Amino acid sequence: MSYASHRCCSDATHRSCSEMTITLPIPAIKIKEIRAHVDSITTHVISGKVIVQGTLQKQVFFVGEDNIVHHFPEVARFSALIEIPGVEPGPEVVVQAHPRIFNIIATLSPDGTQITQKVIVDVDVTVTEFTQVRLAEDPEGPSVLAEEVIGEDTGQVLESGTVTLVTPAVKVTEIRANPEITQVTVKEDKVVVQGNILKQIFFIDLDQVGRHQAVVVPFAIMIDIPGAQPGMNVQARATVADVAFTLDPTGASVFQEVVLDVFVKVTETVQVSLELGDDLTIKTEVVLGVASTQIMEEVTVVLAQPAIKIKDIDLVVQDVRGRTIADKVIVQGVFVKDVYYINEDDVEVLESFTIPFSTFIPSPGITPGLNVLVLAQALPVVFDPLQTGTEITEKDLAEIEVFMTETRIIDVETDAEGTTFKVRQVIGEGTAQVCAEGITVPVLPITIEFARIRVGEAVEAEKQLLVENCICLPFIAKKIKSVESSVQNVTWEIVGEQVIVEGEVKKDVFVVGLDNIVHHVQEIVPFSGIVDVPGIVEGAEVSVAVEVESLVQNLVCGGSRIQQLIILLVTVTSTEAQIFTVVVDVIGPGVFVTKTKVLVDVVDDGIPEPVPLDVVTELTGPNVDTVTKETIPLIVIVNGTVGPIPVSVVTNATFKI
Repeated sequence: MSYASHRCCSDATHRSCSEMTITLPIPAIKIKEIRAHVDSITTHVISGKVIVQGTLQKQVFFVGEDNIVHHFPEVARFSALIEIPGVEPGPEVVVQAHPRIFNIIATLSPDGTQITQKVIVDVDVTVTEFTQVRLAEDPEGPSVLAEEVIGEDTGQVLESGTVTLVTPAVKVTEIRANPEITQVTVKEDKVVVQGNILKQIFFIDLDQVGRHQAVVVPFAIMIDIPGAQPGMNVQARATVADVAFTLDPTGASVFQEVVLDVFVKVTETVQVSLELGDDLTIKTEVVLGVASTQIMEEVTVVLAQPAIKIKDIDLVVQDVRGRTIADKVIVQGVFVKDVYYINEDDVEVLESFTIPFSTFIPSPGITPGLNVLVLAQALPVVFDPLQTGTEITEKDLAEIEVFMTETRIIDVETDAEGTTFKVRQVIGEGTAQVCAEGITVPVLPITIEFARIRVGEAVEAEKQLLVENCICLPFIAKKIKSVESSVQNVTWEIVGEQVIVEGEVKKDVFVVGLDNIVHHVQEIVPFSGIVDVPGIVEGAEVSVAVEVESLVQNLVCGGSRIQQLIILLVTVTSTEAQIFTVVVDVIGPGVFVTKTKVLVDVVDDGIPEPVPLDVVTELTGPNVDTVTKETIPLIVIVNGTVGPIPVSVVTNATFKI
C-alpha cells in the first residue's frame, strides 16, 4: 500500500484538507463501499484547549475486473485542537471525546488502480467533573438515571513491619509507597476494600553504592456505610498519608510504617425526575423507555462423570449487554452455572458451565443507537434432582429490565433539602471538523505475506415458529368451511449469528353460520422469531422465506370463537461471497507471530479451491507499530474441522523504523 498526499482548500471554511491516495493490489471497476471506524482516542488538556487524537481503521471493498468483491484494509489518523474557555488541567477533569465519521468522499482513478479519499471526522468534546450536590425533584421534569449517594466515609490503614534488606545499609534515603486497590466488595452496611502497598526502598550499602529494593504488602479494611447493600455501586481510592522508617543499628533491616487514607463512596443507580433550572449544568442519561421480560432457556449440559443425583444448581447472569433497533431492544449475556452432583463413588462434584443467551424485548417507538442499561437477576433453576447419567437437562430463568437512555446536557435546580446525587457537572464543550491523514508504511527489513481468500459460501438455516391466536366471531358458527392464508410484510435483521424475522400472516376464514350461509372473516396476525444461522456475518445479503407449514383450528365457546395454531417454516439463506486479503506470514526482527490453521478458498488466477492455510491471528513485538484485524467466519482445523466460527485475523500491519 502506498500513499500520496497533498493539500486542498475549501472556499467555505478556508481550511486545508488532506487527501489520501491508495494504490490497489489489483485494478478495480467500481468502489462497492468504504467502512471506517474510530479505533483509538487520546485526549490532553492544556490551558483553554483540548487536544484530541485518534486512529481510524478503514475497510475498502471494491469490485475487481473479475466481478468479485475484494477487500483492502488501511489505517488513517486524525487530530483536533478544540478551544474550551476556562478549562485547566487537573486530576478531577474528565474529557469525553466523541469522534464520528461525517463523510467519506472517494473517487476511482480512470485506470482503476488508485482510490483517492477525503475522510472527514466530526469531533465533539465535553469536559466534566464529578461533583456531589443536592438536587430538586419535579414529577413533571425529565426522567433521568442518576447516582443517589447512599453514604461515604474515610478509613485509615496502618501497615508496619520490618523488612530485611538484600545487603546491609548505612542509610535509608527514601521509602516510596504506592497503594493499589485490587477488590472492593459491598456488604450490608459495610464496604470491604482489599489491595496492595507497593513499596520502593532506596538505601546506601556499605560500599556507598545506592540500591533499590521492592516490597509488596497486602492490606484490607472494612468501612461502615449505613444503608449499603450488595449490588450497589462503589467507588474507592487510597492515598498515602504518611511514611516513616527507622534503620536497624546493624543495617540489616529497616522498620517502616505506612499510613493510608482509604475513601469509599456507595451510590445506587435510580430513576428520578429532576426539576429544570439555572443552578447547575449536568451531563446525564435521560430515560426514553423502560421494558422488562423474563427469559427461559432449556439446556442440556454434559457432565464429566455420570451422576446418580443432582444436589443443587447455582445460577448467575454475567456480561449482560443491550442495544436498540427499531421498536426493540436486543439483550445478550451468559448464564454461569455451578452444578453440584453426586457421582457413582458417592462423592460430591462441582462443575461450572457458561451458556450464552440472547433475546429481544418489544419497545414501540424506540430507535436504533440509544444507550441501554440492563439489570438482570437470575431466578432459581428448574431441574429434576433425580436425573442420572452425564446429560442433565434444566431450565435457566432470569428477569431482565432495560432502561433505554440518551446522553444529554440539561440545566437543573439545586435544593438544600433535596436528595444527594453524584453528577457530572459540565465545565465546557466544543466541536471541530477535521480531515484524517494516511499513515505512511515505512520500508523495513520485514517481509509480510498476504493471501486472498473467499468467504461467504451459501449459509442456510430453518426454524419452525409457532403462532397461536383466537378469533372472536360476530355470530355463532357451526362449521369451518376453509381457511386461506398467506405471509406478508416480512422483514429481518442480522444480530450476531442470528436473524430476527418479523412479518404478518393474512388469513381469510370462511365459516358456516347457523343460517347455513358461508361468512367471510379476515384477520392479520403478526409474528416474530429468532433464527440461529451459524456462520452468517452482519451486513451479509440474505434472503428470507416464510411459509405456512400447517394450520390447525377448532370452533370453541359454543361456536363464537375459532382457536387457531399456525406453524410457520422460516428459511434464511445467505449467498454473498467476499474476497478478503489476510496476512499469512511475517518475517523479520522484533516480530512475533501466532497462526491458526483454517480451511479456506484461496483466490489466485484460477478457480478458488479449499485448501489448508495458516493465517496470522496475533502479531506482537517491539517492531510492530499497528495491527489491523477483521473478524471472519472460518473453518478451523483442530483435530478435524470446526466451524465456521468467528476468527479474528490480521489483515494488515505497519512496523516501526
